[in-house]
This record gives sequence, structure tokens and C-alpha cells, in this order.
Amino acid sequence: MTPAIEPLMVLNIQTRLVRSVPGTPLGERTVFDVTGGSFHGPALSGQVLASGGDWLIRTPAGSQLDVRLLLETGDGTTLLFRYGGRASQRSGQPRIEVAGNFEAPDGPYAWLNQVQAFGLAELVPDGVRYQLFRFS
Repeated sequence: MTPAIEPLMVLNIQTRLVRSVPGTPLGERTVFDVTGGSFHGPALSGQVLASGGDWLIRTPAGSQLDVRLLLETGDGTTLLFRYGGRASQRSGQPRIEVAGNFEAPDGPYAWLNQVQAFGLAELVPDGVRYQLFRFS
């Protein structure tokens, strides 16, 4: 079986550093508030609500991400998007890989409940930009 991969959305999140907590048993914890953003793709678009967070664990080998976002579609539907991933250096360049799942209410976005999203991200001046995909 060869799965087809299709674009899901471009997700731009704006973040603000809350605090770093060094010296925990797992590594340095770094917490970011999500202050806003936007998303757009072939089947959905809207804004990122200022209510999510990104909780990183930093180690010498890289960082582990734990992110939770509230997304609001253009028609006012609220979606929960939770994803994890890792950030590391490859050939001297940062590399951020993520995978996550949605929780959507019954209605036009219920199909997202069956989606395993995955993608790559890049740091931008006010946050992170993700290119997300799904299997079709």
C-alpha cells in the first residue's frame, strides 16, 4: 500500500516566551504562550485563538514539543489541535518535525477527527510557520 499525501494547511502561530525552568529531571522546560495566528488550506481556514501553549523540553540532543491550540474557522467553528514533535539541528540548520490530531464537533469539520496531521516547521520572527499534510 502506498499512501497519497496531500496538503492540509499552512499554520502560522505567534508566540511569546513565558518562562524557562532549567534543571528539571527531563531537561530545561521552556513555556510559550500562543498569542494568535492564522491557518489556511484547501478545505479550511481561519485564525489561531490566543489561548494555546507550547511546552518544550530542551536537552542537549534537541527539543521535544507539546503544543495545544484552539483554532477558529472562518465560519466560527472551534477546533482543538494537539501536536507533538521534535526540534533538532541537521547539517547546522534547525529542523522541526511534528504530528498531531484534531478534535472537531459534529458538522462540516468532523472529518478532521480522522486526520493524522504531520509536517515540518520553520521559525519566523514572531513565532512558527508549519506546513502540514495528511494521508488521503
